[in-house]
Amino acid sequence: MTRHLIAPIKFILIVVGVFFTSNVFGQTNEDAKLYAIWSDTTKPETDRIDAYFKKFDVWRLSADQTDTGKKWYADADKAIALAKKHGKAAYLPLFYLVSEYNCAIVKKNIECSSCTELTKVIESAKIANASRYPVFWAYLSLPDTCKTKAKDEDVIHEFNKIKNTLTETPGDITILRGLNLTMGSHFKYQDKYPIALRHYLESFRVSENKHLIDSLYLWGTMEMASIHTTIANYKEAEKYLDINLPLAHKLKDPQYIGVAYMYMSELKLKQKKRIEAQLYIDSAMYIMKNVKRCEDCYFIAKFTDASIKNLAGNYKEALAELAEIQIHFKGEVNDYLAGEKAKAWLGLKKYDSAINVLTSVKVAERKYTKEASDNYEILSKAYEATGDYNKALKNYKLYIEVEDSLATWRNSSEVTRLEMESQFAQQHLKSELKFQTELNQQKSTRNWIIILGVSAFLLALGLYAKLRYTRRTQKLLQHKNEIIKAEKEKAENSERAKHQFLANMSHEIRTPMNAIKGMTDILIRRNPKEDQKEYLEGIKQSSDSLLVIINDILDISKIEAGKVELEHEPFSVNELLNNVHTIMQFKAEEKGLELKKEMATEELNVIGDANRLRQILINLIGNAIKFTEKGLVTTTIKSDKADGILNLHFTVSDTGIGIDEDHADKIFKSFEQAYSDTSRKFGGTGLGLSISKKLVELHNGKIWVESEKGKGSRFHFTIAYKMAAEKIENAKAETTNTNITEALKGINILLVEDNQFNAVVAQEELEDAIEEVKIELAENGAIAVEKLRSSHFDIILMDVQMPVMNGYEATKAIRALNNDKANTPIIAMTANVLKEEVDLCQQAGMNDFIGKPFDTSELIQKIYTLTNKKL
Repeated sequence: MTRHLIAPIKFILIVVGVFFTSNVFGQTNEDAKLYAIWSDTTKPETDRIDAYFKKFDVWRLSADQTDTGKKWYADADKAIALAKKHGKAAYLPLFYLVSEYNCAIVKKNIECSSCTELTKVIESAKIANASRYPVFWAYLSLPDTCKTKAKDEDVIHEFNKIKNTLTETPGDITILRGLNLTMGSHFKYQDKYPIALRHYLESFRVSENKHLIDSLYLWGTMEMASIHTTIANYKEAEKYLDINLPLAHKLKDPQYIGVAYMYMSELKLKQKKRIEAQLYIDSAMYIMKNVKRCEDCYFIAKFTDASIKNLAGNYKEALAELAEIQIHFKGEVNDYLAGEKAKAWLGLKKYDSAINVLTSVKVAERKYTKEASDNYEILSKAYEATGDYNKALKNYKLYIEVEDSLATWRNSSEVTRLEMESQFAQQHLKSELKFQTELNQQKSTRNWIIILGVSAFLLALGLYAKLRYTRRTQKLLQHKNEIIKAEKEKAENSERAKHQFLANMSHEIRTPMNAIKGMTDILIRRNPKEDQKEYLEGIKQSSDSLLVIINDILDISKIEAGKVELEHEPFSVNELLNNVHTIMQFKAEEKGLELKKEMATEELNVIGDANRLRQILINLIGNAIKFTEKGLVTTTIKSDKADGILNLHFTVSDTGIGIDEDHADKIFKSFEQAYSDTSRKFGGTGLGLSISKKLVELHNGKIWVESEKGKGSRFHFTIAYKMAAEKIENAKAETTNTNITEALKGINILLVEDNQFNAVVAQEELEDAIEEVKIELAENGAIAVEKLRSSHFDIILMDVQMPVMNGYEATKAIRALNNDKANTPIIAMTANVLKEEVDLCQQAGMNDFIGKPFDTSELIQKIYTLTNKKL
């Protein structure tokens, strides 16, 4: 809540300014000498201006509230006038900033704080080509004073300019740590958490490397804990707070201790650990009641206390405490306060009051936080309770959107942490190598002096020096190898984090996509109006395109991680190509293109991975159709047999737009296309050809392109397969869907799904497809097991990720029953489509697996197979 009570940039300046003052910017003898020169009007004016500039030349807005300090700030206008008079243009940016600071911080008069002064800082720095600290601080002050903000690249540029002037001296190291904290806070208040974390981590690592465990270190741990709590990364937040709380006690500052207790209480609250949260907040309120420096801190602590009352179900007491807080803050109701009030009204089942309090303010001024997620969820539940399902659905979608963003940031923060650890390890290695190099150079110089002075001792000394050098080199190499090994492990961890991030993103996108795709299909079957049907078809095509992108990204991730294993099963190449052409025929006809194939009449029967070959051909043929406006697309297969090996040469040619020779290399790279306007005109991510290339190379084959701009392209690839021992018979045609649905008439299905929208989709799809189907819904695995104990079901459709009891646990519980119900067929329905997920489902005892969004025909075929219905 503190974020909304104090203007963000002022909050940064006050806190960091206090830290800097206590560390490096207190009043010194040098300051006294400079002030003596400045205040002496008998001295030359140029000397006086120089003294004023020296006072603030290494100035970082230190909160010097002494009488002399206030006199310095009050004389800013005099300094500006003298600088102009004597042509000291390089001094003006700093002097304008002192003037602005005098109004905003020293006088605490926001009305005299002028946007014009900040603009003068920036403009005068451009003219004088002198920025250093003034422009950096002016950029940070813009949002608060001018209601605008500087571009990120400008702020980062000024930060780097300052950073590049700093050395390894203790004073400069402290400055660097403070600047990184300032940058972290700047990006934190813009919800740019990965950038903020990077700066906080840099300050944190420097502090640890230099053993500087002080107030700056304390502030860094607080801020990192705050971000991780905000994005619901509670485990990482707890790690930093476990450092923070003992250090706050060590510094013996009541405000630090009180804030540390508040942060810890907020974390325990988010983790639903009510008793622990109450203990911490009771301590915080006891301390904060007596802290004079922060009059608001006690009421901020009371806000967390009210939140704990909500968690305990004491809604009336929570409302009373929130009203007291609102009175203290002069009636201000921000999204935090509104959210807790709405939570209490919801608990009391006063749904209109919950809606009114949230809609009277912006639901989330900073949209992507756990508080914003909670507020959208409250609105969704309140609207649902009042019967306004459209608004309930709208707010539920916003809730899902925020949760997706939080999951993204949690994964991103882990990747950032691993990258920073790797970066610091590399810097340590460079320092070690530099030290050893300098040491060896010094020894070499000393040896030459000894050789010139004592020639008789040359041989023995040389051997001794060589022996020592060899031993040290061996130790260095051993140390270097250990570091390289550690770096390799960290790189692998980073790769695993990236893979897990992509898997999580796939799951989080597929879950709402299942509802979108399913509901769209249902609406299309309900005979909508022609104009509505056009929009629905657009939604369907867009969701299909999004799924292709998700699948491509997962494929490229699995290939790069070395997790793709080729199958070795017999199949017919002729039949596979026919199937691919059947699939792609519709797309070709849509564009008025002719789709041809040319291959030998003899059967090409091989042993290999049919699915991966199919994927390569679909990518290449689909690519050819996409970039061809008229004409034809032809697939050609040439074969060559030798010693039981069948060498196949595939060519996919088209009459499309073609590619210049100097752009041909780009098209096989991930996320790249030949021309910058290609993706805008034709769509796509640039992953299809990259995946095809990697799959061909996985077969030890080659892929290349021949093309000419405006005359079409010819994509070639070669793969050598082991020939199949005998002819492969075509699989018998599957039973038609009509016969299957007749056979499944009246089937009794238990649907286990916690997501209400996905449950609606599955239920309506099955009811439309199967006559007289009976479907019973269970919201989690525990309910499903109980329903199965008391009722009979022909088959169970089981979601995997659910609260209370997940799909794996429920399946194991069902298989452990002591009756024939233990053998009830179970099909897993999950948005996680990775092979590891399929393996876990099989290990738990599930009979089959279908990914979300699911294909209804495929699901019905699986149900029919498992229930053994006879026609």
